[in-house]
Amino acid sequence: MLGKMFMETDKSDPKKSFPLLQRVKQIGSKYKGEIGLSLLVLYVFLLGLGTVGEVWNIEWILDLAIFRPPGKY
Repeated sequence: MLGKMFMETDKSDPKKSFPLLQRVKQIGSKYKGEIGLSLLVLYVFLLGLGTVGEVWNIEWILDLAIFRPPGKY
């Protein structure tokens, strides 16, 4: 009984689910590696930019919205 419970697959009606959501999931699964690598490169770039701004006290970098402390606008 327990094995049968885990063996069941999702039998939802594909007509009821949103086609846009299915399309996004399909694209996400197809390009999962490229999306992950792009996010990693973006993270390292922002980390480096913030480090440069802090070390050399470059105000225009520190004034960017992503590097401002909460509550400062």
